[in-house]
Amino acid sequence: MRAIYLDHAAATPLRPEVAEAMAEAATLAFANPSSQHAAGRQAKKLLEEAREKILGLAGGSTAAATRDRLIFTSGATEANRTAMLGLAAHGGRIAVSSRDHPSIESAVAELAARGHAVRTLPLEPDGTISRTALADEIEAAAGRGLVLAVTPVCGQTGIRETFPTAVGSVTVHADVTQAAAWAALDFAGSPWASMALAPHKFGGPRGIGALVVRGSIPVMPLMPGSQELGMRGGTEAVTLAVGFARAFELAAMERETVSRRVQSLRNRFEAGIIDAARAAGREAVVIGQNAPRAPHISAIAIPGIDRQTFVMAADLEGVCLSTGTACASGSSEPSPILYAMRLDDSVIPSTFRASLGRTTADGDVSQAVERLRRVLNRLPVTHEP
Repeated sequence: MRAIYLDHAAATPLRPEVAEAMAEAATLAFANPSSQHAAGRQAKKLLEEAREKILGLAGGSTAAATRDRLIFTSGATEANRTAMLGLAAHGGRIAVSSRDHPSIESAVAELAARGHAVRTLPLEPDGTISRTALADEIEAAAGRGLVLAVTPVCGQTGIRETFPTAVGSVTVHADVTQAAAWAALDFAGSPWASMALAPHKFGGPRGIGALVVRGSIPVMPLMPGSQELGMRGGTEAVTLAVGFARAFELAAMERETVSRRVQSLRNRFEAGIIDAARAAGREAVVIGQNAPRAPHISAIAIPGIDRQTFVMAADLEGVCLSTGTACASGSSEPSPILYAMRLDDSVIPSTFRASLGRTTADGDVSQAVERLRRVLNRLPVTHEP
C-alpha cells in the first residue's frame, strides 16, 4: 500500500531540480569558501550567488547603502534562536505568543532566566494576537524597548496574521518558515528587524536555514567567527546554500498556481473528513475554518477521539499525519495555541494536523479520506473530552 504523505508542514520531498543543482555544486564547490586559492574562490562565488538570490527572493534590500544581511544557519530553529537572543539587547522586555515555534519559546525561556521581562501575549479566538494586549505591551515598554516575535503563518493551524507597522522602540522578529512558499516576501518593506526561513518547507534541503537581518540592526552572534559577516563561525555548506536558492527560486515561480491547487485539495480533504466523521457518528471541526489561512495546513478536531491514537491508526492505513508541529511532536500535550484560542475542552485533545504540498496528487486526497474513513469506523465512540 503506497503511503500518502500529508505532513508537508514538517518537511517536503527534495525536488529533483534541487538535487541536480546540489550535485553540480558539490563537484564545482568542494573547497572551503574561505580559502584564497582558485578552488576556494569558486566555492565562494557559488555561496555568494546563492546568498544574493535568496536575499532578493525574500524581498531584502541588496543596494549597497541599505543592504540587508542574510546569514546562513543550520535551519530555522537556529535562525529563531539567534534572532531572539541576539536582539535581546534592543529591549528589556520580550513579547511572544502561543503562535510561535518551540525554538522561540526555548530562547525566550533562557532570556527570562537571565532577567528579561517576558510576556506571552493572549490570542483572540480566531488565533491572532490580541491587538489590545499588544498595544498595552508597547506602551509598557516605552523608553525601555521591546523585542516582539511574530509568526505570520501558524505552523499548527495555518491561520495567517498581518501586523501593523511597528512603532516606537519595538524590534520585531518574524518567523516566516511556513509562509515563504505561499506568499511573496517583502522584507525591505516590512516593519521587521529580522526574519527566519528554511528551504525544507518548499522542496529544498534539510540542514540549512537563513536569518535575514535589517542592515542597520546590530545582532549579537551566538557563534562568533570570521564567516557569515562575523555572525556565525564555521565552514559554510555551499552545496546546501545552492540547493536553498534553487528551491526558493522554483517555489516563487510556481507560487500562485501551486497555492490555488493545494488550497482546493485542502478544502476537498476537509469536506471529506467532515463527511466521514459524520457517517461514523461524530462531528469534525476545522480549526480556523473561517479565518484567513495558508493553503497547505488543516487542523481538524474530531471530539471523542484521541489525536495520538488516530494519527497512529492513520499511519497503519498508510496516511502520514501529525499531532502538531514536528519540533514539538514528542510532547504528549496538545499545541499551546489550541488552549490560547480558548477552544472547547472536547476539541483540544482531539485535534490533528494534515498538511499538503506541491507533490500532493489529486487522487491522494480521495484515497486519504477513504483510508481515514476506515479508521473512524473502527475507533469506538466515546463521550469523554
